[in-house]
Amino acid sequence: MDLIVCLGDTLTHLPDVGAVEGLFEDVRACLGEGGVFVATFRDYVTAPLQGEKRFIPVRGDEDRILTCVLEYGEATVTVHDVLHERRGVAWQLRVSSYPKLRLAPAWVVEALAARGFAVQQEAGPGGMVRVVARHTGR
Repeated sequence: MDLIVCLGDTLTHLPDVGAVEGLFEDVRACLGEGGVFVATFRDYVTAPLQGEKRFIPVRGDEDRILTCVLEYGEATVTVHDVLHERRGVAWQLRVSSYPKLRLAPAWVVEALAARGFAVQQEAGPGGMVRVVARHTGR
């Protein structure tokens, strides 16, 4: 295999860092020498959002308003989705939440390098981190 991509914020949805390390092992096993792994993810470690910046307007129209609220823990950030939805003349509130891993970009780079990848870290789209890792055959 020549290319594996893991785009969006998928890495942070894995249950723990052991699962991320397992994914990196699987990627290494699947890629041939010179093969490339590209991943993007949000950096919830370097600059945690504080105060009102933890409230992120995601999307809104005349009938729906979706806001995310971030609550930081040591190893995870809990994302609370707050949806206001118009039902006729009344608004209904629905709230859900889920954890995401706080992966330090430097840790991701080091974990891939330890598995024989030459790794570049770049700025990705929408404030994400992009990691491009080429399998060196080691």
